[in-house]
Amino acid sequence: MIPYDSEPDEAFKAAAVAMIRAGLGEAELGIVASYTTPFYWVLRYGDGCQEFRGGSLFFLDTSRRIFGVTASHVVEACLEDTKSSAFVQCMIGSNGKVSLPFMLGDRIIDAHHDIDIATLDFSAQEIAYTGRGALRGSYPTWPPPIPQEDRGVLYCGFPGKGRRVLKPAEINFGCVAMAGLASNCRETSLSILIERQNMEQILGDEAMPEDYDFGGISGGPVIAIVQSATMRSWRPAGVIIQGPNPSGVEGESIAGLEIIKVRPIHFIKEDGFIDVARWEQNFF
Repeated sequence: MIPYDSEPDEAFKAAAVAMIRAGLGEAELGIVASYTTPFYWVLRYGDGCQEFRGGSLFFLDTSRRIFGVTASHVVEACLEDTKSSAFVQCMIGSNGKVSLPFMLGDRIIDAHHDIDIATLDFSAQEIAYTGRGALRGSYPTWPPPIPQEDRGVLYCGFPGKGRRVLKPAEINFGCVAMAGLASNCRETSLSILIERQNMEQILGDEAMPEDYDFGGISGGPVIAIVQSATMRSWRPAGVIIQGPNPSGVEGESIAGLEIIKVRPIHFIKEDGFIDVARWEQNFF
């Protein structure tokens, strides 16, 4: 899905929707999806039942290094599950029907619980195996600037509700690729308010249900759209750390309020390590 400006006049709205339907929307959603992959692991219990858990991951190119990026809480959950006798394997991506298994503990470059970003080491060959590319985008030096409020962003992830086990070794991952306007842009956090009244559905056959559970998109990328008079491009903006996850318990969530919470990309250094000093200077 992709939105148009929140308060356009009717002529502007019609022109924007026409461009989206003519192919711009599908092309830009395809861009953010091309960098994003499922990150999941398998638990197999004594009765033969299997459980799949996970989040999302994307590949980032800072020009100095290429590596995987996800949310730290996803990595922490996987590491905790590795202690279970039911744990089988963690994997990323899908090349046809085959995912790439790896040992998580051997791949961690850096992670920070409070910043909620983790970086993982993958080779160019492994990234190519997943069928994904590494996000570079348009910016002269690292890190890119914080996105401007009320400007366009793209984001993507793999919610658990979209995961379907077709066969024991074959999983279908439901990808949610969306666009919106950055509604709150600060040094320590970004947010995107999902405005359903302004949405145009581009991909898929069914409309997204109200209060959809986005659990599983954590670790996915947010990309800022960069528009000039003559060119439209994009650049890395952040890492999704939380999506709208309705609890189903009355009073624990606000019905209809759907916000994507994001950590700015500038907390990742060029070498893949986390910029803890930049984080701490905001609190001490």
